[in-house]
Parts: sequence; structure tokens; C-alpha cells
Amino acid sequence: MKTRVFLFLAVMMASVSIAGAQNHDKRMAQIRQAYADRLEIMNNNPYESQMFNQVNVDLAQNMPGSGLREVHDRYYFTQEQYSTDGSMDSQVYFVTSTRTYAMGAHKWYWEFLWDSMEGDPMFAYLVRQEGDARQEYRFYFENNKLIKVVPDVKQWPKDDGGMNLHPQVISKPADVLKLMKEKQAEFIHLIKE
Repeated sequence: MKTRVFLFLAVMMASVSIAGAQNHDKRMAQIRQAYADRLEIMNNNPYESQMFNQVNVDLAQNMPGSGLREVHDRYYFTQEQYSTDGSMDSQVYFVTSTRTYAMGAHKWYWEFLWDSMEGDPMFAYLVRQEGDARQEYRFYFENNKLIKVVPDVKQWPKDDGGMNLHPQVISKPADVLKLMKEKQAEFIHLIKE
């Protein structure tokens, strides 16, 4: 009797695990398709599309102790719609962000992808370059939760003498969701000006 119960529980656990893996695979396919769709919109005459709007932010600043810092952010968002209360409503769906520090010695490049209708985080991509060393990370989200990091979190960079993954912002993979929310808030501030 105990053997049957154990066998039954093992089969149930395996089926739950398989169903979870299938859901993640389905979500990953949705994210990849959304990412490809966004890139296609931006690369194929975006100004002819009614769904295309863009805000650019460029900053060059001489920082004490490290020299020139350059920031280049591009916010792509949906067409503004009037809401029931008469206010305008737009959703940011894609952001590219380049940060260069210390005369080009340290570079970060981000891409953020949100669901264009709901505004929920879907994907983030990071390229970190320190001199000749280059690292890439992909972050996948579902229901406002990080579901996968590629490469695995075990390969997450350790503190390297003060150069965190993204200065004062990212120290662990879960912080990426916080950064995406900050980018959404920055976008709202930019278009409300």
C-alpha cells in the first residue's frame, strides 16, 4: 500500500513539474515573439506606424574622479489614448539604455521589454563590458516575477572592487524588476512634461 501511495505521489509530482516546464516554455516563446515584433516595428519605417512613438534622452557629464559619463536612453511607447477621466495614457513597451563611464572603460547596454497593453515586464537584456571582458545576461519575467536568468544566477558577477553590475542599482538579479519599474516612472515623467 505504501508503495502505491509513494508511486502515485511521484507521478503527480512529475506531472506538475512537466506542466510547469511547459508553461515556462510557452512564456519564453511569447517573450521571444514580442521582442522580435518590437524590433521589426522599430527597424521597418517606424514613423509610418501609428503605434510608434519615441523619446530620446542623451546626457554627457564630466564626473569627478572618473571623467566623462555618457547616457543614451531611447523610450518607445504606444500611441496615447484618452482615458475615461480625460487624461492621456501611454504605455512604454521598449527601452534601450547605454551607459559609458570613465572615458569608455566601463560600458553597460540595456534593453527592456514590457507588454504593450498591460505594461507588465517581459524581458531585460544586459551587456556589461569592462575593458575587453564582456558579459551578457537575459532576464525573463512573468506576472511581475523573474522566472529565468541566462546564464544561470550561479554565474552572477561578484563584487569586483566597487564596480557593481549597474552602479548603485543592480546587485542581484531580482533588482532588475525594480530597475524596470524605475524606467517606467522615468518615462511617465518625460511625457508628462
